[in-house]
Amino acid sequence: MTTASALEITIDVAHLGRGLSYRMLAAMREAVGRQGLAALVAPVRPTAKHLRPRLPMAEYLREVRDDGLPADPWLRVHVKAGGTIEKAAPASMTVSGTPAEWRRWTGLPFDRDGEIEVPSALVPVECDTRHDRVSYVEPNVWVRHGLRP
Repeated sequence: MTTASALEITIDVAHLGRGLSYRMLAAMREAVGRQGLAALVAPVRPTAKHLRPRLPMAEYLREVRDDGLPADPWLRVHVKAGGTIEKAAPASMTVSGTPAEWRRWTGLPFDRDGEIEVPSALVPVECDTRHDRVSYVEPNVWVRHGLRP
């Protein structure tokens, strides 16, 4: 085996802005490197993408700051740590349920067919009232961290 995959790094909102994301990512990279592996791949959920849910992920990935770093804060952390953005993954997680379940989960009506924007969702949620089904297919971004074993 030459590669490890990250699953998740989550920082409680009460602790944001303290540099913990950099420290957590560094610890993960170090742990993988100590195992003698050559790379760490991470399925990254961009933290600011929910502000632009209708923008395709591939377009979102092209947005950079004046210094050439990604506009998205979490992607920027990965790139600053030495990661390379490989590509968008169009379907990293799917959450399906009935309109009644989605109403309970979100407080939104889900009473019409089509795309519905849900707070904090990266893309719109698809509602199909005729078939009593609502589906959310969340994209993410694959970032590769080359390591020196």
